[in-house]
Amino acid sequence: MKRKAVLLIAGLLIAGCTPVERQAYNTVVAAKAFLDTERKAHPECVPGSGTTVCVDIAKAVAAKDLLIDAITAYCAGPDFNTGGACNAPAKGTPAAQQAVTKLQAAIANYNQTAADLKGLK
Repeated sequence: MKRKAVLLIAGLLIAGCTPVERQAYNTVVAAKAFLDTERKAHPECVPGSGTTVCVDIAKAVAAKDLLIDAITAYCAGPDFNTGGACNAPAKGTPAAQQAVTKLQAAIANYNQTAADLKGLK
């Protein structure tokens, strides 16, 4: 999974990003920093921990991973799959609108889980 994230970030840095790609990239970068901080602040959160904060950290991590998967699906193609530029669906097609909608939903899902986690403080 880490290799996939590194390739994703490298691919997005190389490519000229559309606004939704840029938003997704920025969200993933912020998510990683935020979740690393939360994990350090809560060393008691090990797999199987049932406290509210531990459950919410796990949900936020899963939402971030889902966002990375959504970006990978959105950008998938011969260039992106080999570490190059995003191969977003052709604009104006039903596939493009569906991909954008799913990517936006993944961003919103992560943002909500992060807000829930922040709300515990």
